[in-house]
Amino acid sequence: MAEQPTVEGLSAEVERLHDQLAAKGINSRQTKDIYGRVFSLPVDSEHKATALNIFSVSKPHMRAFHTSWFGFFSSFFSTFAAAPLISYIKKIGPDGKPYVSGSGPDGELIKADIALANILSVAGTIVFRCLMGYICDILGARKGLGFLLLVCSPAIVGMMFVTNAAGFQACRCVIGWSLATFVACQVWCSQQFAKKICGLVNATAAGWGNLGGGVTNLTMPLIFLITLSITNGDENWAWRLCYIVPLAFHLVGGIMVLQSRDLPDGNYKELELSGAKQKSKGSVVLKVGVSNINAWILTITYGFCFGVELTMNNIVAPYYTEYHGLSPQISGLFASFFGLMNIFARSVGGLLSDWCNKRYGMRGRIWSTWIVQTIEGGFCIAMASITMGMRSPDDPDTVDIQAYTQVCDSWLPVPNVTVPMCGTKPIVTDDEMRSILGITAKQIVATTPPSDIFEGGSDCICNSGTAGVTLFLMICFSLTVQMAEGLHFGVVPYVSRPALGIVSGMVGAGGNLGSVIALRAFFMAAGTRTDDGIFQLGWTIIGVTALMFFVYFPDMGCMLLPAGGLGSYDPQIIKPPETYRGADEMDYSAEATTDTKGKGEGVAVEHA
Repeated sequence: MAEQPTVEGLSAEVERLHDQLAAKGINSRQTKDIYGRVFSLPVDSEHKATALNIFSVSKPHMRAFHTSWFGFFSSFFSTFAAAPLISYIKKIGPDGKPYVSGSGPDGELIKADIALANILSVAGTIVFRCLMGYICDILGARKGLGFLLLVCSPAIVGMMFVTNAAGFQACRCVIGWSLATFVACQVWCSQQFAKKICGLVNATAAGWGNLGGGVTNLTMPLIFLITLSITNGDENWAWRLCYIVPLAFHLVGGIMVLQSRDLPDGNYKELELSGAKQKSKGSVVLKVGVSNINAWILTITYGFCFGVELTMNNIVAPYYTEYHGLSPQISGLFASFFGLMNIFARSVGGLLSDWCNKRYGMRGRIWSTWIVQTIEGGFCIAMASITMGMRSPDDPDTVDIQAYTQVCDSWLPVPNVTVPMCGTKPIVTDDEMRSILGITAKQIVATTPPSDIFEGGSDCICNSGTAGVTLFLMICFSLTVQMAEGLHFGVVPYVSRPALGIVSGMVGAGGNLGSVIALRAFFMAAGTRTDDGIFQLGWTIIGVTALMFFVYFPDMGCMLLPAGGLGSYDPQIIKPPETYRGADEMDYSAEATTDTKGKGEGVAVEHA
């Protein structure tokens, strides 16, 4: 006779079915928030989602996910929009006047002017990233993200009207403040998703945000060609009108924030009124966050993965144009690959972090971060080494020579145009030039021809044919940069829960500080070769990353020691009060006194 199923057996089978559905991102248990609203995703006991469904935009978890990455994407797109357009921005117009006046002999922008603008574009947000961490703990990541997108929008409009280096640098600085949306992005996702998938979620959201750096390099030169047609060939107004696109992104991102929710159960204010959330204390989170040794180490090491990405987004498009002799459109395409790797590479880093945590605990997360970031430095060195023995336009003996352009298999002199030896200059042609050269193209690239046309030309990087191998190594370099970023934010949520925002802000600010240091130390000085700077950057990455050996968690250990391996040592110098909870820690034993709009219907608390 067949054995009859027991109640316990049926209950266990139902639980297994619930678990299977939860793994697919379905909340079959119908778990509700404290106001009785059913979550679309399966959640843990803190109402944090335990699965990620990128095809959903439902509140609260997936709406926060998509809003956070798009807001960060918008800031990346606008901050680095100038890099692929710089060949046009720095030009002298047909009337002999520069489009944007600078420190050059003819009043044009020079390398030092552009380098300072690059530095300011990432330096200004250092303070704002620290402030954003504080705002996330006190007011919420949602409000911080939306506020910053809208506050920086006027500077995007300003870029359409700048006439001198000071205005150009000031606008880039203010637009760069919006990069602090990264902190809001990471804090918001950490508050909405369970720790077991925080590596994947944080990495994917930040990676898709970072993708803006690749997309802007890819699309802005193409948008320029569209605006060039609209303006009937006026390239001065054409590059300015390109900024309508990043402006639209900022406005859309700001509007999306209004349709989202701070925490799984509601917004900060209503949860504080209900008693479920403890009101955050600024003095506590600040002291706890800045007194954590792990936070400072991660701040420094993150500067040489995310900071490297910011640096490359500023220099790589001009590098391919000026050194390899490619057009701005092709250079933008090549440069875009560095940022486009974010579509999956940072997520791979997050997945690797979560996998290592599952197999080896926190020690696995730290080891994998050190290994990948050290490999990153190796690829950086390899990329630079390809061209270091060749001549570049930044060599000290460089002089201006007659410019040539290649038409089919022939090299033709470009009338009334000179370029630095081994240098490159994109030219928008007029009817007379097209007639002389026998071409129909509205844009050409003027450069140094090979040695059979001009003595020494074959020694130039632009005639070496190394753009392809450099691109391959750059892509490998980019993959490890993005993975290292994802690996870092697989560790950050564990550093200090009561001060999650402050710690995230510190580490995020470290990324920008690393870029400022790299740009200032390796790429700003007059006559500095870009490939030399990349080479030195690679060795710096390897050296700084060794600090990962000093990250230690008393209950989880470090790279070389198990939990408790350092005795009573605790990297958290100042402890939070025993009763203090983090901004996302709810008291589900409290009773809600507000409805979903905060109007007081006295809805009872639901338990997960």
